[in-house]
Amino acid sequence: MATFLLIHGACTGGWCWEKVVPLLETAGHKVCAPDLPGLGNDQTPPANVTLADNVEKLARLLDKMEDQVILVGHSLGGITISQLAEARRRKLKALVYVCALLPTSGKSGRDMTALEPDALFRLSRQVSPDGKTYTFARDKLPSLFYADVSPEDRYKAMERLRPQPLAISTTPVTLTEERFGSVPRWYIECTHDNAIRIALQRAMVKATPCKVLRLESGHSPFFSNPEELVEHLETIAAARSDAPAGGSAF
Repeated sequence: MATFLLIHGACTGGWCWEKVVPLLETAGHKVCAPDLPGLGNDQTPPANVTLADNVEKLARLLDKMEDQVILVGHSLGGITISQLAEARRRKLKALVYVCALLPTSGKSGRDMTALEPDALFRLSRQVSPDGKTYTFARDKLPSLFYADVSPEDRYKAMERLRPQPLAISTTPVTLTEERFGSVPRWYIECTHDNAIRIALQRAMVKATPCKVLRLESGHSPFFSNPEELVEHLETIAAARSDAPAGGSAF
């Protein structure tokens, strides 16, 4: 059985994995789905949060875990898990990007989304007057994040969103082949994603090769396709930890 650390994306919290956690636990896995600083129930003022704060909080969690961990990042969470892998590679069995930003060294999350300047993700973002946090236009949220999610789950999710610390998107990552590059990488494509569209997902994987699995889902498969998402996570858990990154897993 495996240990999973599930990292949420922008504006959300560990709550976004609420359908996934019990499925993994029922299958016998250990699961932790924390709130990043300033999000979920974490009371850190979001305007003050840096990428280093994210990495520090998660590194402390990793250091308490006895077994190697499968580190899963959704959406903007891909930035944090990449930098965390650079810091704690020996604690990780695998990195998993779920329709997530997959940066190259020296690039930020904003650099990655800038590859698609007309994307709804960028056009919907609303930066706070102080320039330190952002949210998304409420009328765009259903199609952006929850296009294939039930109305009940969509409403519950939208009511729990919080302002996102902008520094997570604007801070470049520093990654090396020796550290980040030594951790096996997987990418779970979400082919109907309106936030990080499939063309961008595949462009990032081309630049940073991963083994690829696919979901026919929108941006929030933990709500719309939790069972299939868990099947993919179990496939990754069962894979050899020394398998090289890159290539399709089909």
